Amino acid sequence: MSKQTDSKPKYPGIPVTVNGNYLVAKCVETRVTEGGIFYPITPSTEGGELYQEAFAMGELDAWGNSKIAIECEGEHAAQGGATAFAVTGKRAVNFTSGQGIAYAMEQYYHAPGKLSTMVVEVGARALTKQALNVHCGHDDFYGALDVGWTMMMARDAQHAADAAIILRKVNELALNPGMNIQDGMLTTHSERTYRSPESELLREFLGAPDDTIDCPTEAQRELFGPTRRRVPAMMDLKNPVLIGPVQNQEHHMNGVVARRNNFNEPILGFIEQCSEEFAQLTGRRYGLLQEFKTSDADTVFVSLGCAAENIEAACDYLREQRNAKIGSIHVNVIRPFPEAAIIEALRGKKNVIILERTDEGMAGDNPLARDIRTALGKGQEVAKFGGDLPAITPEETPRIFRGSYGIGSRDFRPEHTLGAYEFATGQTKRTDGKSASDGETYFTLGINHPYAVISKDTPSLLPDGAIAVRFHSIGGWGMITTGKNLGEIIGNFGQIISERTPTYDDLGQLEDKLFIMANPKYGSEKKGAPTNYYLTVAPKCIQVNCELNHVDVVLCCDPKAFTHTNPLEGINKGGCLVWESSDSPEDAWKRIPAKHRQFVRDNNIRIFILPGFDVARDATSREDLQLRMQGNSFLGAFFKVSSFLKDHEISEEQYQDIVRKQYEKKFGRFGEAVVESNMKVMIGGFERVQEINIGEIEDADTSTMRNPLLAPNNADGIEMIPTSGCESTGCPSCSMPEGQERAPFQTMAKFDSEFRNELGYHQPAGALASVGLMGSGIGATQSKYVARRETPVYIAENCTQCMECITACPDTALPNTAQDVSTILVTAIRNYVSDKEQQKNLLNEVQGLEERCRARMV
Repeated sequence: MSKQTDSKPKYPGIPVTVNGNYLVAKCVETRVTEGGIFYPITPSTEGGELYQEAFAMGELDAWGNSKIAIECEGEHAAQGGATAFAVTGKRAVNFTSGQGIAYAMEQYYHAPGKLSTMVVEVGARALTKQALNVHCGHDDFYGALDVGWTMMMARDAQHAADAAIILRKVNELALNPGMNIQDGMLTTHSERTYRSPESELLREFLGAPDDTIDCPTEAQRELFGPTRRRVPAMMDLKNPVLIGPVQNQEHHMNGVVARRNNFNEPILGFIEQCSEEFAQLTGRRYGLLQEFKTSDADTVFVSLGCAAENIEAACDYLREQRNAKIGSIHVNVIRPFPEAAIIEALRGKKNVIILERTDEGMAGDNPLARDIRTALGKGQEVAKFGGDLPAITPEETPRIFRGSYGIGSRDFRPEHTLGAYEFATGQTKRTDGKSASDGETYFTLGINHPYAVISKDTPSLLPDGAIAVRFHSIGGWGMITTGKNLGEIIGNFGQIISERTPTYDDLGQLEDKLFIMANPKYGSEKKGAPTNYYLTVAPKCIQVNCELNHVDVVLCCDPKAFTHTNPLEGINKGGCLVWESSDSPEDAWKRIPAKHRQFVRDNNIRIFILPGFDVARDATSREDLQLRMQGNSFLGAFFKVSSFLKDHEISEEQYQDIVRKQYEKKFGRFGEAVVESNMKVMIGGFERVQEINIGEIEDADTSTMRNPLLAPNNADGIEMIPTSGCESTGCPSCSMPEGQERAPFQTMAKFDSEFRNELGYHQPAGALASVGLMGSGIGATQSKYVARRETPVYIAENCTQCMECITACPDTALPNTAQDVSTILVTAIRNYVSDKEQQKNLLNEVQGLEERCRARMV
């Protein structure tokens, strides 16, 4: 959270439980802008969707103006259109991420020279390098550091929404465009309870776009006179000028360098001014940097984005458990880089640990570290030669350690932060044996790499009294919607709990008594593949934003989860597993792999089963909806098996009322019948979840959920053709032509050794990983068994022998060639009927069977 002011704020905000995209797009941008021009790209797509929805619903902004939403043909067109819209004197916004920034790059460079005041809302995403990734990384906006835009970075969604407001005012004072950045997925899609700005705040703080204001700089007074329109109409048909012409040798450099003193240099002052004004109105203060327990620290972390909260939780742990003098700094403003603030914040520290979500292996350092080194170097020059920046002596200058972490939303855990601290303070070495005492300062976190560091200490860092929940499901089964609904429902309960026995903080604001953190392991590429969702409920603010390895409740919507993972991993003693199953309690126990049963007994794990698909089938006949609504039954089951309702004295009637309101908000536009069907599924989950008795360790193990293979009588004597088995090369394909060889990277053996060897998060970051290769997939090695609930059935009378099933059938379960009926019958009888007499009798009947079959097929 941001620092608070010392007096009661005028506009504390309205509590809402939403994600970062919603808070920024719906609660801010749709209410302050007159146009959204964008192209959908993950993880910022939702921002454009919400803006489009507001336009479609005819929603006005806080000043009563209408808006327009334009989805362009691509990110390049979107940024060009947004700039054009902005220079007509309109407040404009664009939403983009990752490759969208790279694609639109040339459009950014010319916008400052047109005095555009627009804002680009960025969900920071890793750029495509050796492979595509749609998750969090800082490569995208790092690539745009030199385009001349103001850039602000948020540590959480509250910061992102507030920064969107502050940045817009800064832009309109500085007459320069800006990017407001939050971490993609980890912040854009993380559900928590935040404060939505009041309309009165927006009107008072920002003012209307057509207000007349005093020009705040001499350069602006030269261009506009003493006053100007708040958002200038640079393109005005009544006063036509050409902006953005061609300039040759005599003129171009003049304009480039003239921006430095006329427009760039005042921006940091505007940011500090606007941040302070915002703090006085809301109680939330940001500034150029946010420091956490740095006053007595000899070692400090420096980071961008949501890592800051994780680091702060680790700092508290290190102070409490090891008496470490450790602190953290979050850099709120990236451009213009706040060199003076950095010098003052790092003065006299012993070690500085800079963590970045990128790795520029061919540069002298990663971008943030380069900027910090430059600032400290310039401060030392000032100490020797004089200058405007604060002076810092070599003795006051800290040693800089720099690490890469979290690229592509790689999990960032407490043991990683602790490992970085231990490395910087000489308590541990990298995997390759090098240490700080060897002069080494670079490391990486969270991967199996020679430069990696990690602590043996693995605390969860969740608040006392927290309930941690992990979902297991399949992409496309509605788990994300269920998790978001659960988070918002608990957030609504939190408001009730706070109002029931109200207490107030020093600023007079109602204190929250319930906090949530919910985030998905998300990605559209996960459709049909196993995935997770994480949710934590606690009586104190939750700072840790990572995959949960220590959980109290596991909601396992995937009936086949034990065939590809272990849903029991990390579950705390006395924890609960709620598992999708329509089996009897006795048979359900047999579905638990024998190797995990002792863990269940030793840790007093309670196991519940829920026929979620049956519950959903009772509510709708549509198979696609049955898949997506199954998760709702687990929402009901959570409230039944957990102690949440009892702990907070919430009646079943209150519980159902809150859930209904959430469903009306989420599904109401589809009609009352949809709301009722979702309620029916949720109530069904609440009522039909049942606990099973823990059986014996030696009970039958049916966890594979597969029937025994029906093999031919003489299977041992059948010679397999080359295309159906594995060759000595490790690649299941035809034999290699004589004299031809495969390189190791072309073999399935090499691929399987790293990607199919149960290594999970511990796959080596080696040569194969660096080129992003995948082994070829064929029916012999690929399976949709996990994601598929039903097996394809060959219906002879519907077969036209088109042969399309060869490529469409996921597990080659359908006939792969057109055959005479008699051929199929004879083959089946000879290979699967072992009794010779019965085999002879059946063979004699084949001709008659074929004739009768053909008669029915006509």
